[in-house]
Amino acid sequence: IMERSRGITVYGTAVIIFGVYNLLGVGSYRQFSLMFRPLPPLLITAVYIFTVLYGICGVYCGTKILRLEDWARKTVIGLTVLSVISGLLLNRTVMANFRDFLLTEQAGIAPDMAGPVYTYAVIITALITIFELSVIYYLTRPKVAEQFH
Repeated sequence: IMERSRGITVYGTAVIIFGVYNLLGVGSYRQFSLMFRPLPPLLITAVYIFTVLYGICGVYCGTKILRLEDWARKTVIGLTVLSVISGLLLNRTVMANFRDFLLTEQAGIAPDMAGPVYTYAVIITALITIFELSVIYYLTRPKVAEQFH
């Protein structure tokens, strides 16, 4: 049996933390659906379910990555690819809705804070995408894949 590399420990732990982040950040379906207007309700529901499952799988598969279970590595790669693709397809809609939301009273922030909060959200979104791409890159490297069973 192979020793787990430091990189796998770091990425496995990061996948767990990211899963928790997704579960905490998803919010209620009503709040979530506001960010996806005017997409069809069925698509919004599918994206919501995917986001929740992505969080749960992140936590579960992250722990299994730490145990070098190959199915977990492959599952995380597949779900992360889907997440990146859906992010690229839906990001403009979500960010436009988020920008509009920040200007409403419901946002609970001063109007002059809408710009900085939006900028922060754009930066976080970019960092998440970079993280997801790095997960895909790292877990598909042959030297990493050969450590799994």
